[in-house]
Amino acid sequence: MALIDLINVSKTYEAQKILCDVEFHLSEGERVALIGKNGSGKSTLMKIIDGTIQADKGEVITKNGIKIKRLLQQPKFSPGVSVREAIENELTEFKEAYERYLKLTEEFANDPENKALQSEMDKMSKFLDFHNAWNLDDRIERVLQEFDLKKYENKDISLLSGGEQRRVALASLLLQKPDVLLLDEPTNHLDVYMTEFLEEMLLKEKYTFIVVSHDRYFIDRIATRVVELENCRLRSFKGGYADYIRQKEELLKTKEKQYENELRLLKREEEWLRRGVKARLKRNEGRKKRVLELKEKVKQDRSEIKKIEIQLKRELLKKEEDKINKKKVMFEIENLTKSIGDKLLIKGFSTRILQKDKIAIVGKNGAGKSTLLKLLIGEEKADRGIIKVGENIKVGYLDQRKSMLDDDKDLIETFCPQGGEYVNVKGRNIHVYGYLREFLFPPE
Repeated sequence: MALIDLINVSKTYEAQKILCDVEFHLSEGERVALIGKNGSGKSTLMKIIDGTIQADKGEVITKNGIKIKRLLQQPKFSPGVSVREAIENELTEFKEAYERYLKLTEEFANDPENKALQSEMDKMSKFLDFHNAWNLDDRIERVLQEFDLKKYENKDISLLSGGEQRRVALASLLLQKPDVLLLDEPTNHLDVYMTEFLEEMLLKEKYTFIVVSHDRYFIDRIATRVVELENCRLRSFKGGYADYIRQKEELLKTKEKQYENELRLLKREEEWLRRGVKARLKRNEGRKKRVLELKEKVKQDRSEIKKIEIQLKRELLKKEEDKINKKKVMFEIENLTKSIGDKLLIKGFSTRILQKDKIAIVGKNGAGKSTLLKLLIGEEKADRGIIKVGENIKVGYLDQRKSMLDDDKDLIETFCPQGGEYVNVKGRNIHVYGYLREFLFPPE
């Protein structure tokens, strides 16, 4: 039985259509990844599901008694509470249930024939089983450790950063284990270790959830179904992200065959129109109308095929191997040591970075990952050690503060500072509008 059913649901903001007669069903145990462009309506759909906003049209049916909880972009907490208190305040129902269960077991030991006591004990036991609430204190300790919140457990939550507050909210929701969990970009403020812990909890404890994420690897590991929101409609694909791409390729082939058939039919009908048939005028008017409708459908299908092709091109095409010398040394690092204040970040680190290397730097927040990058580009100075940079090396650096951007310039001035309408990308001149369209910027 479905926990949630959306039937012919529509939503519009001013003149923009967000959802158009969408159908969506969520069954117990499903792990749905909701994907789509920024601004396509993913968060709106989640808010309609949890009742935060109302649909303009259609039905939202939820199974009686189920609890739906959503991870907010900006969580709200009671004023003056510590991190641990903020989490524990959300778990009082489960602590009370556990205490009630202990009391019932004492009463049942003195009255083992009492059917009412046995029935209530079974009910409490199932409730605690489902929410994994038998050892809450141990589980609180673990999420505090895994989400790097232990050091803040007695700190006023209002003093934490936005990202840290979201980790507190996520920890609280995981411990509550509602019937349906709605997660909007849960990995945004998690490092690689925290993300692994989140994946482990979601899979091991069999949560039912809908997650909005742009992390294809996270989706591949946790999703049983991918739902794509595009052009205000939903399309469902079984499996994770790799399965979604494979099915998208199959959809493209089907669309292309359908388009070719429609195109042949349209050419025949247009030839008929050109002959100017006048007999049976009334019937012909209807046929002319169908020709115009077919023409519009062919146009829309071609546009959709183009979109799918572009998406698959981004995902599937491998970059051409550059004909360069693999042995060229970009950076030579010897015995690198760096501290900030009294915190030692890097000690005696040596490595060689060669052309075409693709290196991922992982580690907990504050471990020194950004500092290492700044050492390579010369923004930070090492305490000890040597960094040798290869000849004629140009380094592009995307920092978290986006300091490379000038807020006084618009997009075209930023990409074409010397004027003109073309940008040079790896030796190719590309029109700036075409280039920016690849990054989902609308023409205006």
